[in-house]
Amino acid sequence: MRLFSALAVGALLVTAGLSGASPASATVPGKGTAGYCPDANGVTVVVDFQDLGGDTLIRCAPGPQANGVTAMQNAGLDLAGVGKYGLALICKIEGKPADQSCSGMPPENATWGFWTATDGGKWASSQVGVQGWQPPAGSFEGWSFAHDKAFQDYPPPRVAPVRKANAVPAADVATAESSSFPWGLVIGLVVLVVLVVAGVTVGLRRRRA
Repeated sequence: MRLFSALAVGALLVTAGLSGASPASATVPGKGTAGYCPDANGVTVVVDFQDLGGDTLIRCAPGPQANGVTAMQNAGLDLAGVGKYGLALICKIEGKPADQSCSGMPPENATWGFWTATDGGKWASSQVGVQGWQPPAGSFEGWSFAHDKAFQDYPPPRVAPVRKANAVPAADVATAESSSFPWGLVIGLVVLVVLVVAGVTVGLRRRRA
């Protein structure tokens, strides 16, 4: 009975470790790469959902980019534009905000702010539209959701525009941590329980004998 209980606990722990390994983002498969661009040959796109919830996305759009929209698309982001303006005005990124209609202009107090920066510089609110901005190689493009704020108070992304070749976004860190489940510890505990039970059983048999 004790051995069965130990094995059951071990199975539950293993199941918990596997269930935590699912990816956190819904980016377009086969487009872009997760994390910062490793060098100046590409544009790093940062999406900070702010109070919409969810991890900040950091994606690389490899190679030259024609404008801000293509950078987002080549980074693998799922986009929705505004009515007749299409992707000239961004309504949703990765399906957020989920409850917002894209048939008309988003309200000023619940919209995406568009930011640009050079590597190692500071975020600046873009002075041109996303389709009119041609991102320089190695630069950063940022999107940050502004809720219940005036235009002058729109928050920039909370990730500094500094290229980090070995850094990964929080979503991928969570996935990596969940995949590093301590299998050796669980197996060691199960083996220990088996040895203890076997030792007790042998001892009881010798007494009876």
